[in-house]
Amino acid sequence: MAKNTRETIVKTPAAPYNKGRQENELPKALAELTLADRFIFYKVMQDAELCRRLLEIILNVEIERIEYLEGEKTIEVRYDAKGIRLDVYVKDERSTVYNVEMQAAHAANLPQRSRYYQNLIDVDLLGRGEDYRRLNKSFVIFICMEDIFHRGRHIYTFEDRCREEPDLALGDGAVKIFLNPYSEMNDVTPELGNFLKYLAEGTAADEYTERLVEAVETAKRDPRLMVEYMSYYADQADHRAELEESRAEGIEEGRMEAIQILIKSHQKHGISREETKADLMELYALSSEEAEEKLRLYWTA
Repeated sequence: MAKNTRETIVKTPAAPYNKGRQENELPKALAELTLADRFIFYKVMQDAELCRRLLEIILNVEIERIEYLEGEKTIEVRYDAKGIRLDVYVKDERSTVYNVEMQAAHAANLPQRSRYYQNLIDVDLLGRGEDYRRLNKSFVIFICMEDIFHRGRHIYTFEDRCREEPDLALGDGAVKIFLNPYSEMNDVTPELGNFLKYLAEGTAADEYTERLVEAVETAKRDPRLMVEYMSYYADQADHRAELEESRAEGIEEGRMEAIQILIKSHQKHGISREETKADLMELYALSSEEAEEKLRLYWTA
C-alpha cells in the first residue's frame, strides 16, 4: 500500500448541505439503520478486520493489527466532571491509540468536543506519576455527515504548529481528523472516497464497502439486535437527561448566586428592603412570596 499519497477520486454529484439528525429525535426503525447511524457503526466496528482496514483507509497507512482497549468506553475523570462515551477505542501494534466517532446528528461544538476527548484519553492512558513522554500518539476521528467547516473538503486534519514558524510542529502526538462525505474536491484516496460515497449514498464501489454492506445487513438480521437497539437508545436518552439535569442545576445555582449578590449589594449601598424586593420581582420574575423568601435568606438584620 502506498503511504502518504493523495490520488484523484471519481467525482460524484454534490449532495445538499446536510444538517444531520438532531440528537433528540425518535429512533429510526431498525430496518432503516445504516452505517451512518451510531448504533450500527459501533456494532460493525466490533469486527477487528473491518475496523483496522477503515483506519488504514482514513490515514493512508499500514496497520498490522489492532486491539480494543474497551467497547463503547465511558471515561470519567472525577465525580463532578463530564464523562465521555467512545464509539471505537483501539490501539495498534505501535501502541498508537485511535478513537473513531460516528457523528450523524448535527453538533456545533465538535472542535471543542475533539479537544475534550483527546484530553480525557490522555488522562486515561497515562498512569499516576508516569512521565509525560510515555503518552501514546493518538488520533481522534469524527466521521461527520456534514461539512462542519464549510470549506468543501472531504477531510480536515489538525495538528498543533507554531504560529510564528508554520513548519515547526509541536510534536505532541495528538491528531484530530474530521471527515465529510459531501464534497466534490479531489483531496482523498480512491478508497477513502469510496467509503465516504457509501456513507452519503449507500453505494458500494469496492471490496471494502461491499464488506460493509454485508456487515450492516448481517447485524440487522440478528434477532437479538432489536433488544440491544432499544436498550442502547434508552441509555442514550438517560445520558441526555442526566446532562440536561446537570445543566439545569448549574443554571439555578448561578441564578441563586446572582440574587444573593444583588441583595448584599443593595443593602451595602443603602437601598431599602422594599426597593430590593421590587428589584428582585422585576429582574428575576419572582412572586412577592418568593422575593420575601430570598430576602430572609440573604438580607442581614
